[in-house]
Amino acid sequence: MKFYNHNQKKPNAIFQGSSQKPSGKPACRTGRDSIRIIPLGGVGNVTKNMYVYEYRYDGKLQDILIVDCGIGFPEPEMYGVDLVIPDVRYLESKRDKIRGLICTHGHDDHIGGIPHVYQKLGKIPMWGTRLTAAFANIKLKEVHSKTFVAPVEFNQTLELGKFRVSFIRLTHSVPDTAHLVIETPIGVFYHGSDFKFDMTPLDGKVSELSKITAVGRRGVLCLLTDSLGSERRGFTPSEQVVGETLEKELQTCPGKLLFTTQSSNIARVQLAIELALKYHRKIAFLGRSIDQNVEAALKLDYMRFPREAVIRDRDLRKIPSEKQFLVVAGAQGQLGSALYRIAHDDHSDIKLKEGDSVVFSADPIPGHENDVNNVIDQIYHHGVRVSYSDIMEDLHVSGHGSQGDLILLLSALGPKYVMPIGGTYKHMMQYRRLAQDIGYDKKQILIPEEGEVLEFTRFNPPRVVDHVELENVFVDGLGVGDVGEAVLRDRQTIATEGIVVVVVPINKRNRQVTTDVEIISRGFVYMRQSKDLVARAKQVVRQSLRLKKGRIVDWQFIRRNIEESLGKFLSKETGRFPLVVPVIVET
Repeated sequence: MKFYNHNQKKPNAIFQGSSQKPSGKPACRTGRDSIRIIPLGGVGNVTKNMYVYEYRYDGKLQDILIVDCGIGFPEPEMYGVDLVIPDVRYLESKRDKIRGLICTHGHDDHIGGIPHVYQKLGKIPMWGTRLTAAFANIKLKEVHSKTFVAPVEFNQTLELGKFRVSFIRLTHSVPDTAHLVIETPIGVFYHGSDFKFDMTPLDGKVSELSKITAVGRRGVLCLLTDSLGSERRGFTPSEQVVGETLEKELQTCPGKLLFTTQSSNIARVQLAIELALKYHRKIAFLGRSIDQNVEAALKLDYMRFPREAVIRDRDLRKIPSEKQFLVVAGAQGQLGSALYRIAHDDHSDIKLKEGDSVVFSADPIPGHENDVNNVIDQIYHHGVRVSYSDIMEDLHVSGHGSQGDLILLLSALGPKYVMPIGGTYKHMMQYRRLAQDIGYDKKQILIPEEGEVLEFTRFNPPRVVDHVELENVFVDGLGVGDVGEAVLRDRQTIATEGIVVVVVPINKRNRQVTTDVEIISRGFVYMRQSKDLVARAKQVVRQSLRLKKGRIVDWQFIRRNIEESLGKFLSKETGRFPLVVPVIVET
């Protein structure tokens, strides 16, 4: 895999080191300038993050800056859907105004949408800190893209039209997480996505509080801030506590130990590896996402361990179980993941047995609780010990700041306005209470509704000036956006009520029905035990055909007639509402 370094040409931007002074102000400050913020990933979503900043002059769009492009995860009723991505239709007619996309960190809910939408945006220039760019480029390579996310350092500045963007290091559950200081003609916007203040991070790189307070002294017009941890009191614990708990698990495990966490949480993977080496265990990485992320982190020197300590999957049989430490992808119970296959005894090289242990060092993402619980249940059937945060403390700590972290950022910046992001509606409302508790007026805390466009001007309070229609865009297999609400409704009907196929055989030449219609049921009734119902259903279909001289003339009309009449009959007889699909078979 190829990775891009800082000696390569950066696309369409001016880069400056922090030791250099900015070359002039972004623009003359007048009442004719405005900034609009549009959450294209939606409001009240933990995932699918995507924010658009627009600079306008006299109401006319001049420049667009995009922050993050993530994926969301399908709800249980979204049958067959793999991913949900932001709706970028709003941007498609404004491609020439897009100056760039900046990613704040390497989690899928902030970078995972890039391979699916970058072409719709016109192959725009993209940036991220080094590890963030590396993770995003892995995803772009998988779709054979020739574009890439360019890496930046924390002391660099990008000038993108009327936007000047600089970076501040924050701690999170993935290294190289950045907050963005966005200077505009009307003031400074601080984009503070996922973070916590870990004073003893595993990689030793603490949050740059001095930079944050310096920005606060200059004045911040609006802070956009992570709000997911707004319900938790105090400060979020350090990653260090996970190491203590994991070591106890290693000390008491007589067999092989399987460790699973988010594949992007390489600092925690590094910690686990160091503990495994301490107890003289060989290490194996199972799962493509773990393999790719570890390889990228090694190349960028974010991970270090002796290569000879790592063995291949197929060589595990040569190593005693008590000498094995397996880092396994699939902490969210994903179908087909390495952990899922191991749990279902479907892995060619790994078999669970009594004495083994499986450690979950991740909490389920909202919507994945059932998937994780089902995998845990399946693992238990092998007589294996399973450890997870519901039954054991300190196996996982959140990457999101609690109330103390959130108040610290808010107090250090002292913004005029604050907009909670990155949480559900209840998290945003709880953040409002926190801000009010330290003196903010309700009017200063901005919580827009879905699709609302907020506009900031120099002399007036922010207000809603427009509304953008947003829809979920589904990724299903290789298709992007070709599965809509109508298709999902049909899938839901099939899954819950079943399907009834009506086969009407006709002569290809004269368009006459040749034999009796046939009814096929799947997931609706058991045909052999419902012969009377099927016979009466056929009679309803025959009455619905309404042939002209024995011929089918208007098939579309007849199809709708069959769907309506048979649907009413079946619902009356059974109380169910199957999907009725009439089909012509030409003979």
